[in-house]
Amino acid sequence: VIVGQDGSLFVADGYGNSRIAKYTKDGVFVKDWGTRGTQPGDFNTPHNIVMDAQSNIYVADRQNGRVQVFDTDGKFLREFRPGGNPWSLCITPGPNQVLFIGSVGRIFKVGLDGKVLGTIGRYGKTPGTMDWVHGVACPDEKTVYAAQELSWRLDKIVLE
Repeated sequence: VIVGQDGSLFVADGYGNSRIAKYTKDGVFVKDWGTRGTQPGDFNTPHNIVMDAQSNIYVADRQNGRVQVFDTDGKFLREFRPGGNPWSLCITPGPNQVLFIGSVGRIFKVGLDGKVLGTIGRYGKTPGTMDWVHGVACPDEKTVYAAQELSWRLDKIVLE
């Protein structure tokens, strides 16, 4: 779930459906977009959602192996493929935002244009490795928290 600048709520509904649902700040349903599929605007497990400072919505379309970008009315803007299935997303605050994309065994650092700036990690279940990065948080461009599903672990990663 993300909250837009006007208070609108956006929900990635990926396990029961394959859509993004939009609600008013009071919880009244406005619209939804997306169906199960592989075309632009379709989803196969929209697993996470974030919004940038320009109110563009980034959706982790996990099983399609891509991130799709929309405006707040659901208009498809673009997509990019980081190199692994995106399970989780976070976006840094500030004027020079970047995305961190959690995947299986690694995290991608990506510019808002979709260019991969770097990768972190290798697959494993022991400290120093990563498994299914089911959640990421990035309070700044140098700090990433990775919640891993199989090892039941939360790692703090400080980038140099």
